[in-house]
Amino acid sequence: MDYLTWKVVHLAGLLLLFAALGGVAALQHAGAVERAGRLYKALHGIALLVVLGAGFGALATIGLHSPAQWPAWVWIKLAVWLVLGAGLVVLEHSGRRSGLVLLGLVAVGGIAAWASLMKPTL
Repeated sequence: MDYLTWKVVHLAGLLLLFAALGGVAALQHAGAVERAGRLYKALHGIALLVVLGAGFGALATIGLHSPAQWPAWVWIKLAVWLVLGAGLVVLEHSGRRSGLVLLGLVAVGGIAAWASLMKPTL
């Protein structure tokens, strides 16, 4: 696949990821996370895999095949991916503060967007 196709799949995965996090946050806030939350948790895991796979596909397309070649922005995005993956657990234990936790996770996602657009070097 070409780079733009990988990028579209990557962004679609991000949309699914934040939809799942939003669903868990809403259910957690309502106190009804048990049964319906399974769907959102499954979507969260699927979205994480899609984001990671498409991200690595895009990296391979632009010639960044090994970690030794990766610039700082790739490492920043991997760190954000880990935080967003752990965000589900944080949301599950946030209770009525789930909205604030979700906003924090969106801010963390903004860091990934910044890293992707600005391509910082350390």
